[in-house]
Amino acid sequence: MEGHFSDLKTRRDRTGFPIFALEHGLSTGNLEDIAGNLRQNLIQGERIAPHWLLWTIYAAEMGYSYEGGEYWQSFEDETPGWDSRDRYKISRCFRKFQDSYNGVAPSGPWAKHFSIIAWPITHAVLPRFLQWQFARTLYDLRHRLARLSEVDPGTIGRLIASNAYHASTRLEQFLQQEELVGRIVLALLHQDQVEGEKPLLPATLDRIVSDLEQAGDARAWIKEASRVVSDRFKGLGRGTDSRNTIAKGGATQSAPLDVRPIIRPDLRLQYKGKGSWDLQVDIPSFRDVGALNSEVRQFLKQTRCTVNGSPGKKPRGWLLSGRRQAVLRDWPDTDKPMVAFEASNGTVDHLLSSECRVSPGPVWLFRIGKDGLAREIAGRTVRPAHDYVIVSREPLDFPFPVEQNCTINCAGIHAIHLSIPEAIPEGLAQKLSAWKLEVARTIRVWPVGLPGRRWDGEGRGEWLTTERPCLGIAPDHKVESFEISLDGMQAQIIQASEPGQPSFIQLPELTSGTHFLKVSAQTKNKEGAGIASHEGFLEISVREPEPWVSGTALHAGLIVTRNPYDATLDEFWQNEFDLSVAGPEGRQVTPYVSLHNAAEDEIFRQQVCDAINLPITADVWKKRFKDFIQREKCEWRYLEAASGILTLDGGELGNCEVRFENEVKPVRWVLRHWDDGVFIRLVDETNQEEIAPVCRFFEMELPRKGRRVNAEKALRGFKVEPPGGLFAAQIGKSRDYVIVSTGLSGSQLAGLGVQPSHGSISSDPKEIVKLLRVLRYWKNARVAGDLGNAHRYQVINTLMQGIVGIVAGFDWARAEARLVGAREPHEALSRLRSLVNHKSGMASVIIRDASTQTEGRKQLIAWFSNLAKRYQIAANDDSCQFAMEFAGRPHSLPTLYPTGLENHIRDAKTSQTLVRAARLAILCNSLADGGAGRLLRETES
Repeated sequence: MEGHFSDLKTRRDRTGFPIFALEHGLSTGNLEDIAGNLRQNLIQGERIAPHWLLWTIYAAEMGYSYEGGEYWQSFEDETPGWDSRDRYKISRCFRKFQDSYNGVAPSGPWAKHFSIIAWPITHAVLPRFLQWQFARTLYDLRHRLARLSEVDPGTIGRLIASNAYHASTRLEQFLQQEELVGRIVLALLHQDQVEGEKPLLPATLDRIVSDLEQAGDARAWIKEASRVVSDRFKGLGRGTDSRNTIAKGGATQSAPLDVRPIIRPDLRLQYKGKGSWDLQVDIPSFRDVGALNSEVRQFLKQTRCTVNGSPGKKPRGWLLSGRRQAVLRDWPDTDKPMVAFEASNGTVDHLLSSECRVSPGPVWLFRIGKDGLAREIAGRTVRPAHDYVIVSREPLDFPFPVEQNCTINCAGIHAIHLSIPEAIPEGLAQKLSAWKLEVARTIRVWPVGLPGRRWDGEGRGEWLTTERPCLGIAPDHKVESFEISLDGMQAQIIQASEPGQPSFIQLPELTSGTHFLKVSAQTKNKEGAGIASHEGFLEISVREPEPWVSGTALHAGLIVTRNPYDATLDEFWQNEFDLSVAGPEGRQVTPYVSLHNAAEDEIFRQQVCDAINLPITADVWKKRFKDFIQREKCEWRYLEAASGILTLDGGELGNCEVRFENEVKPVRWVLRHWDDGVFIRLVDETNQEEIAPVCRFFEMELPRKGRRVNAEKALRGFKVEPPGGLFAAQIGKSRDYVIVSTGLSGSQLAGLGVQPSHGSISSDPKEIVKLLRVLRYWKNARVAGDLGNAHRYQVINTLMQGIVGIVAGFDWARAEARLVGAREPHEALSRLRSLVNHKSGMASVIIRDASTQTEGRKQLIAWFSNLAKRYQIAANDDSCQFAMEFAGRPHSLPTLYPTGLENHIRDAKTSQTLVRAARLAILCNSLADGGAGRLLRETES
């Protein structure tokens, strides 16, 4: 094998292509012999180092057959005598392979965090469990690949990583190795050869392609992707990029453009009956914005936004989802972009300011189509024999009779419905002109063949980069010819037909961006000389195709909104996922849940509930799913799952699928449930050999005191003793926490719960900070097992009583405890009101109004601060801010206040009235959200 790889390195030296351990060229029989000998050597206690190259090949083969679960667990199962501590020796083997043969090195954030497993997975080239998804991604992006002006591995890898929005977590991590991904793409599509040398050994490539052909539709996808890019890739990477130009002979080509993502919103009106219209906005996908760079992509995925004129906030990733529609209850402020994010990003802010705005007004024109929708005409052109809605912020002075009443369901807006006659009276023309609306009497241009998307009838439309727009041009008067210019380049002349008769022109496939087509009509004067009579412009927006994927609704039947947009399987199963579904009222949707293991085998499928009437709100969904989880008792199936799918069956309205992936951490606890109990084991993929894992166990009965768990025992795995507890692990900066409940803690009804105790708590602020961190462990840990959530909140309530008691007083904490689970909270609230301040009416105002603060934490804090200053119980906003943060999310205080937290706690203890009022505000607000029974609200983080 040393000779084989040395020869391969010599051939590759002139190309720079790295070498993969999978390029060994061995037969299946040879591999089985090597595996058998290595296992025998291990059982006999022989060292790994003398056979480092064979171990490298063995580990790469294990990576290739890896199914996406626990690599080292499967490695151990296949390798008798394996010691988990030897995994560091395997990474040394790969590093020696890299040094000796110019082996490929893992790269990207994933490789940094999973530094051991990254080596065998990278050297497996394309593991089997990723092949189906990878082939689908190439197929979806085949046209974008074909349009690349530079074909190098880095560019291709960045394109794939930036646009694989529906990839699994494992595939996303794999795609972070952009250079590697680009080389694999070139190899799979048979495009990357330098003087006869390929980037992959032909036998290895044939093996991967053969396996891909067995992965469902992957063979057809790869074949089609290869066909699309085969001609376009050849010869690229040098010379200039010739874009839209018009050459002699009428051949229309592309010319240089300042390509910007198309994110201009479209306004439309939907008729609701009795002269009433709803204002809607359709915002283009921000995927092209996310493709600018990884920082922007992560910003869009992780940041919530608001829509100008629409109440409430949209979930993270909303602008990357399939449908981006919203009903507006206020007319958009034309001085602001249509979209605003909670946080700031320079690139995104600049694009929003310049590209994501509505027309400036003050009058807006909408033409009513045959489908009943009225679409905005940005060109402000009115044509005879059409119906329009004219909208203005000011009352419209219209001296002519109006056939129909017209109102827009927006505050402070006025509208009229106009039917424009064939012959337009001079008075009407003058009034339209006063509103800066133009009556069209010149040249009509329209799309023929494939219709332009979002065609407004007045010169604006959208096509794909894979289409060749075909346009018809017809004058209503005598015209000799048309002069046509695309993007300001050299014009093309075509002869005009008789008045009313169309001429046709077809454009080439255009690059992504906005193009402008100028059409000038040429007539002759009395002397026979050609003159320009009229001219017009077409704005042609061109974008890449959006591939349809399961889980997106490209029809009007169902509009699904989810928050978080990229929720993990843990978030979904713990009911921390908001789902709302819009559709025709009175129709129904039936939800189903399925769970899949790492090999994508279905291990569980069940209907969540009976059919639910549309629309479905987030509150309705949470209640139905909570009932499902309590009813089905399928916690252990969930623990075995690598992914889950929520299917919404709307019958003839269509289906929608939402996929959830398990978040994989480099340090994590894994659980297995067998008949004789629950087993837990620590997985370490950090490659930090010099740092031993720090493992601790917190009992449910004594949740503050963690005892050490032997690291070697944790890595080997052990049985969890009833009733379970919290397991914590840390290696460097990597951490994982899981609460394991084995079920009943005792016999009969008493065993349904636990009896946690916070014990004696010191008033020293340092000790309180430690207790806050312990509370965070219990609050943010994953939960596994029967009654796990119930036991967790028993512990959290107990810890909260101790924390609140030491700061606000234990008489207050006892009064809070009476509120938990009270069927009628009035008496408990009266006691809390009396404990705030006998002389102040502030507590009564809090009880009355806190439930009305529904716009989130910032609004609640601002409302409380104003109230506290009015009743003179706080001197400044900072003290109010801390009191509310302590009251609402004490477990986050060490993060929110990395310095000075002890001083803040010391000050809070001397301002008990303020702290008590803040707790009362949080509790009353939480009660309005259905938070009875918990002293720490579920949604605070």
